[in-house]
Amino acid sequence: MTRLDGWKVLNAGRGSDLVLAVDFATTGRSDSSFSDLAPLLGPELTVWETRQPDTGTGMSAAQYIELWAGEAEASGRPVRAVLGYCAGAVFAGELATRLAHRQQQRPALVVFDPEIPNPAGLDRDFAAMMGQFASVLSADEVAAARQAATAARADAPDFAAFGDALVATFREQAGAAFRREGLDADLMEEFAAVFRSFVSYLNAARQIDPTAAWRTAVAVNSRQRTEGALLAARSVDLPVDHVDLLRSRPTADAVGEAVGSLSAP
Repeated sequence: MTRLDGWKVLNAGRGSDLVLAVDFATTGRSDSSFSDLAPLLGPELTVWETRQPDTGTGMSAAQYIELWAGEAEASGRPVRAVLGYCAGAVFAGELATRLAHRQQQRPALVVFDPEIPNPAGLDRDFAAMMGQFASVLSADEVAAARQAATAARADAPDFAAFGDALVATFREQAGAAFRREGLDADLMEEFAAVFRSFVSYLNAARQIDPTAAWRTAVAVNSRQRTEGALLAARSVDLPVDHVDLLRSRPTADAVGEAVGSLSAP
């Protein structure tokens, strides 16, 4: 198989059809991921998950879609379904629409707690990231970071500027902690680069209006149901917390029904 720059293979599968999954999955995050879901799906399904491009300048929504759709199309394999988690649901809708124009049958679209990125969500994601460094940061440093985030959200002229301010805050607070603990500064910069890439990913998603695509989708919802689910053609509400949504057997069953494949025993 040709090397994939935009995708990683989660399940090699037994058939020719592809299931494409859009998410920004990072090591150490508390949310479950498609890596958790793939083993619960039917073994015949070939599941690819998006890779994030290694670029410091970010990409536009059109560039993301071109990378992901271009490689899927070049494979010559039909896409049975496109899955999207949170903000990934925005890209998933656009991707499904693009692929529908290139193959005879429109891919099924399944979205999980779909949401359009907004400052409140980015603030929440920043808090979660800072929480990952609780063993390194002092309580005062965590509090200072939260205060800086609140001020940045009030002062930033737009979403991208707010994201830039959060990256700067992380570098300031985490950088001081890493130096105090004698930790590798390059490691801290790697974390900052990942967060910056995440902000770029969210900002690009905001360039897409997912309304029309989501009206064709099946929304699989956790207990923390999002407003985006209201736009879906059909909703499946599960008694599962958001962080566990992609590692849940009921979620796998819902995907199997939507995609047309039985879950693994």
